[in-house]
Amino acid sequence: MPRCLALPLSLTGLCLVLLLSGCGDASDLGVAAGRYRLQIQGAVPDTLAGPAVLRSARDARVGLELGTRDGPGLSMEFTPRGTGGAPDAATGRYDVVRAALLNAPRTDSLPGLVAFLSLPDARFEATEGHVSITQAGRGAVGGTFTLEMTEQAPALPTSRTIRVTGSLRARRP
Repeated sequence: MPRCLALPLSLTGLCLVLLLSGCGDASDLGVAAGRYRLQIQGAVPDTLAGPAVLRSARDARVGLELGTRDGPGLSMEFTPRGTGGAPDAATGRYDVVRAALLNAPRTDSLPGLVAFLSLPDARFEATEGHVSITQAGRGAVGGTFTLEMTEQAPALPTSRTIRVTGSLRARRP
């Protein structure tokens, strides 16, 4: 190969590699399709990983089940933007609302999110935070979440709090 072509071709190849490595896809989330991973900080530090399932929930909501039915895991429900028929997730940020307010008319017309974390000896409800759905379509969603959660234990004098962060790539069963 002539020297006059070697440099331009190698620069072109380098630019192509840099361009392709900068293109985001679902692998940016750090989990495989149909899986999730989360970290818990605070009163009960832990790391959970496992199956992530996308479900249609009642009242035009979308459900995300992170974990197995008989084990620890995180359940989320949100009302997607532009719901007009069959519930389908849409990209965007979904902020936590109190469970009682999920069905209430909201003046800001933004969708809401409720989340519950079940551990072997505790159950937590999200009080603040959000899930960001960055990929949606063909029966699958991907995104990240950050949730502040409080333990649901009325018998305790003080409730424990945790911070849950993670990523998911859920798909329909």
